Amino acid sequence: MKTSGGFVDSHSHLRSTPLADFGVSGSCLEEAILRMNAMSAVDVEHDSFLACSDLISVGVTGVQFIFHTFGPSQQYIETLEKSLNGIRRSGIRARVILAIADQYEFFPANVRNPVNLPNFVQTGPRMKPVDFLELIENAQKRNTDFDFGVGPVAPQWCSDAMMEAIGSIAKKGLRVHTHCLESEKQRHWISESPIDRLQRFGLLGQSTSLAHAIWLNDKELDLIKATGTHLVTCPRSNLFLNSGKANCTKWLDSEISFGVGLDSIGYKESVLGTAKLSLSEQDATHALIIGGVNAAGLSSDLDQVLWRDWENGIVEEVFINGKQIISNGKHINSQEIAESRELVLSQVKSDLKAREQRHKALDEVMDQYLALLKS
Repeated sequence: MKTSGGFVDSHSHLRSTPLADFGVSGSCLEEAILRMNAMSAVDVEHDSFLACSDLISVGVTGVQFIFHTFGPSQQYIETLEKSLNGIRRSGIRARVILAIADQYEFFPANVRNPVNLPNFVQTGPRMKPVDFLELIENAQKRNTDFDFGVGPVAPQWCSDAMMEAIGSIAKKGLRVHTHCLESEKQRHWISESPIDRLQRFGLLGQSTSLAHAIWLNDKELDLIKATGTHLVTCPRSNLFLNSGKANCTKWLDSEISFGVGLDSIGYKESVLGTAKLSLSEQDATHALIIGGVNAAGLSSDLDQVLWRDWENGIVEEVFINGKQIISNGKHINSQEIAESRELVLSQVKSDLKAREQRHKALDEVMDQYLALLKS
């Protein structure tokens, strides 16, 4: 049997059910994002508990979780607390990124006559920067056992005022994580490129990691290298969402530090197999362990995985912070996991007809929506 350090999932939304099971797909990332609004609501605590437990079962001992909602402060904090409870129950090590979006989530800034989207496509009331800063402070005070970070959900989806607020809290020592150039369209979503925007608000540097980063140009890669910013490649997610493929060979040649993100796309999968979609086994292993620790700012010195089958991602034992979480291939909370999975699957199944109707409503406007994005 092979022994290794624990893998780090450097970019996750902690969904226990893959997007495909909710009918989310499409011709491009933007269609998929819109279709995410048709997903079924499930119990948040059970969802994050299952997602984390599934990660541990394939050798992941640390995860960088980007959290956000479109709702007001109270809804944000209540949903966050449920997610944190699920993470606690699993035993995984986590960096929780408190993220926010307050502009242009579904349409570029230059669209003057947007499509009338179905009423279930919600962005909610815009949270003000002062409210977001207060929310972060409250979350830290209430959950001292967690390592938090901050970030825009994506730079083009945050106003100048919100970006300034995020920059101010980052200066106090919080790490930064965000989606960046996941699709080609995002470069021109607003008048300023995402990388320029992050740089303008002081959000590049050794405590920052950027997820996806598929469409970075050479000049931007030079800036990433010069600032010590970390990248996160999400190869399986990028394939599923038709986003493109990050040039990890160039990242390696440029000696840019990067990790690997699973992005909550699949059920239990070989994490090494996902990383090897873009990397050699040696580089994949380095990115999953050392690169992941650096990208998420998580210490994993006391984490260890004993592999029953290294190539296929089957574990025998998993230790996190010295505590055994998986023994003889079985999670210590296996009964709780089974109960939570039954609950979540029943919620997904019971919402099938309503979910299909939501997708049909999106079908009616999708051609017009995609045509607007091309104009």
